[in-house]
Amino acid sequence: MIIISRCPYRVSLLGGSSDLDWYVNQNQYGIAIGFSIKLYTRVIISYRESNDRGILNYSSREEYKDIASISHPIIRSCFEKFKIKKKVELCSIGESISGLGLGSSSSFSVALINSISKLKSLNLTNKEIAHYASEIEIKDLQNPIGRQDQYLCALGGVNVLKFRPNGEVLVSNQKLLSSAIENFSSKLYIVNTFITRSSKTKLANLMKENSTLKLINDLREVATKFTEKSKYLNQKDIEELLEIYMKDSWNIKRKMYGVMTNKLLNIEKKIIKAEFSVLKLLGAGGGGYFLVKFNGNNVHNSKAELENIGLKLIKIDISNEGCCTCVF
Repeated sequence: MIIISRCPYRVSLLGGSSDLDWYVNQNQYGIAIGFSIKLYTRVIISYRESNDRGILNYSSREEYKDIASISHPIIRSCFEKFKIKKKVELCSIGESISGLGLGSSSSFSVALINSISKLKSLNLTNKEIAHYASEIEIKDLQNPIGRQDQYLCALGGVNVLKFRPNGEVLVSNQKLLSSAIENFSSKLYIVNTFITRSSKTKLANLMKENSTLKLINDLREVATKFTEKSKYLNQKDIEELLEIYMKDSWNIKRKMYGVMTNKLLNIEKKIIKAEFSVLKLLGAGGGGYFLVKFNGNNVHNSKAELENIGLKLIKIDISNEGCCTCVF
């Protein structure tokens, strides 16, 4: 039996950083609004006929004799959690390298657990898989990341997530809000700066800064206000409010330690000159993708202008399916 699991990446719109466990446990709740996109991690897995060695192919290749000897921390922790004692052959294929702010690491975790769920006939739901992925990355591996990536990647479509202490995540979907965000996303692009960074290092450093708590409070407040006000608006007004609040949120986030560098400031100016408005820098900051909205008349000319200075423009498409599998 061969199992192929596919999990999308994600784009976070509002509330980022308030999904961090240390923040939620100290401040009662966090909130995030975002959606999954049609860029994917794929994990292919099957049991090996020979039980001598397992084979793992990702950005590197390794053979293993037992789980403890596996170098890849997420694979090792997932195999330990689900007691994968029989040797497997695994191959991971991604459309983005890690460190670019699209949640690729969590997309891999979710795809791997989904594959394991099918391999062991556990029949886990995508929400359960997102919970396992969060627990493994945050508690088992002690990574200083939040929980929005796992849920936004796993669930598919547009989601409003509320984070409670002790790892509880509430998922809500307002039909009109989702429709407004889906329509708004049709005007969005991401710009690859080709600057990679370690999100773990960035997030760990944030905890040490005195200004971080207030800034996260402000980000949470913007996201909370948006969800509350949108309940009483029509779709067009929700879209307009979302753009306003995203720009407000970006003005807050860019003040965080290490989010913007001189190189990123220069890139931002060039993006604006090419007739895009910058809505945010995705992920923990320091590099990765800018999320932008086109305001001009000819997107092809603007795309060429960005490519001439070494930037790549990619159209955003929402993935409504979430994490899924095929079995052969």
